[in-house]
Amino acid sequence: MNRLRAISKALAAVVLCALLVTPPCAWADGDRDRKAADEEIELGRKAAAENDKQVKLVTDPAILDRVTRIGNELAAIANTIEVPMLWGRPGLKQLPYTFKVVEDKDVNAYSLPGGFIYVNTGLLDFVKSDDELAGVLGHEIAHAAHHHMMRLISEQEKMQWIALGPALASILLGKGGTDTTSNLLLAGQLYMIAKLNTYGVEAEKDSDHAAVYYMSKSRYNPVGLLTFMERLGRRERLRPEVELGIYRTHPPSIERSQSMIALLTQLKIPINRRAVDPTIGARVETVTHESVTYADVTMNGTRIIRLADAGATSADTRAKTLAETVNRLFDDNLVSFDLALSGDKTRVLARRRTLIAVSEADARGAGQTVQATAEGALNALRNLLWQDQFNRTPTTASVP
Repeated sequence: MNRLRAISKALAAVVLCALLVTPPCAWADGDRDRKAADEEIELGRKAAAENDKQVKLVTDPAILDRVTRIGNELAAIANTIEVPMLWGRPGLKQLPYTFKVVEDKDVNAYSLPGGFIYVNTGLLDFVKSDDELAGVLGHEIAHAAHHHMMRLISEQEKMQWIALGPALASILLGKGGTDTTSNLLLAGQLYMIAKLNTYGVEAEKDSDHAAVYYMSKSRYNPVGLLTFMERLGRRERLRPEVELGIYRTHPPSIERSQSMIALLTQLKIPINRRAVDPTIGARVETVTHESVTYADVTMNGTRIIRLADAGATSADTRAKTLAETVNRLFDDNLVSFDLALSGDKTRVLARRRTLIAVSEADARGAGQTVQATAEGALNALRNLLWQDQFNRTPTTASVP
């Protein structure tokens, strides 16, 4: 609370100056436009300076390099390419983006006006790939690139101008100003708007939308933002007591994820979740059983099957081929009734094609008959499909 009071006081002075010099006005062209951009950057710089006094910044070069490298790649795109905007202030502005990491376990990232972006260590621990981190950074960059904070301030100024001027003057002149009063001021709200992501539904949708476009023009997979949001949603459903700062006021909703899926589909971007989140994909583990080396194909902690060497083909090669095929099928919306056993119950079929041909050597590794091993693999795949369908977002939505 003390930290927020200190920042509120500092930003009250910053915004008071802006209000006294320039009354609310529309986004303009030419000199006024450049002046507005400069004022936005200066406002963000002062807010960032206050923020830096109140948080513990990470100095680890490896961590900073990762965030800065990914952030700069997307920032360069945001500074040169104008993407469709759903909410904000139009006009491409060159912003001097900076990226910093805060020592905080909260799963959060936030953006201040002018391109000052912060990422918590808790979020870095939560993402599963650079693609997911790029999705979050792209989202925060969009808040700055589309001037969400400045539009929100402008709209609040229009409503609060008459009441806000006397209140700010009262504090500035020392006539009855209190911490409680200052926390109600627009300036005091600036930090909280950024920190708690209270831009509003339309701004959040716009940032999701723009982030997908930024990533589609980069080397990062836009599906990373989708898997990140879906995991946040799962965690909130399973652990409602856990506060996730990045969506504290606007938790990941089915509607937002559906809109993202619709946009990815419109842009013809394959929704290959396992390419951006390796933890949900099939993987291969080498094991030794009774002095024989096998390869287990597992997913989400469930063993699908244990494979042995087959002639000149090693167990590891067989397993990797199967894992790749399973991942591709799951991303291609495989469903339970697509799976079946062959007539002799020695093969698992997927969409009427052989997925797994169980050998006697495979069965020995499992300590079962060939038929029982094939049936076990079929049941494992069906259970995993059920889990996958439960965790992913239904795909019924339209692009905004």
